[in-house]
Amino acid sequence: MKYYLEIKFLPDDDISIHFLWSKVYKQLHLALTGVKNAENQVNIGFSFPQYRYDAKSGKGFVGEKLRLFALSEDILESLDVHKWLSRYVDYVHISSIKAVPLEKITGFAIYKRKQVKSSAERLARAEVKKGRYDYENALAHYRKFVTSTSLPYVQLLSDSSGTVKDESLKNHFKLFIEKRSAEKSETQVFSSYGLSSVSSVPEF
Repeated sequence: MKYYLEIKFLPDDDISIHFLWSKVYKQLHLALTGVKNAENQVNIGFSFPQYRYDAKSGKGFVGEKLRLFALSEDILESLDVHKWLSRYVDYVHISSIKAVPLEKITGFAIYKRKQVKSSAERLARAEVKKGRYDYENALAHYRKFVTSTSLPYVQLLSDSSGTVKDESLKNHFKLFIEKRSAEKSETQVFSSYGLSSVSSVPEF
């Protein structure tokens, strides 16, 4: 990755950092969805410079910065981040597109999505609606298989909720993000969430 731009979040008393992450990340996901290829892949990767996670305590946070990386300036310019985030101009600072400072690179990292199975409670309610089991039995069953994680996450609105007007009925989910150190990768393949299990981005 040779070029990047950085988004700095500017939360205040009225708008929390978590709310901003939810809204901004959703817009960026939509922007990337518009440029993905036939394999649902994009050539723009995200990094979280202030990402922190303590596995022992289970506490962490994605931070207040987001970097978008690409192999060329043109790729980042064509994404038109300013347009996608126009409604949040008072709450984010978007840097100009810059060359990655090679002399400042401290290593490389992979930021990947960590998917966990749906909550036992939600699955149990679904079984009750279908008339298959009573709630307690279904809950006991699904608790054997449901997995969870305490990784940092961004709360997002599901794409399937776009036509639902009642906020209480919209489907939200947690996009859990896992970071691991990696070597510089030859491939630059990312999802429409800017994440990848195989492609690394520079750290500096």
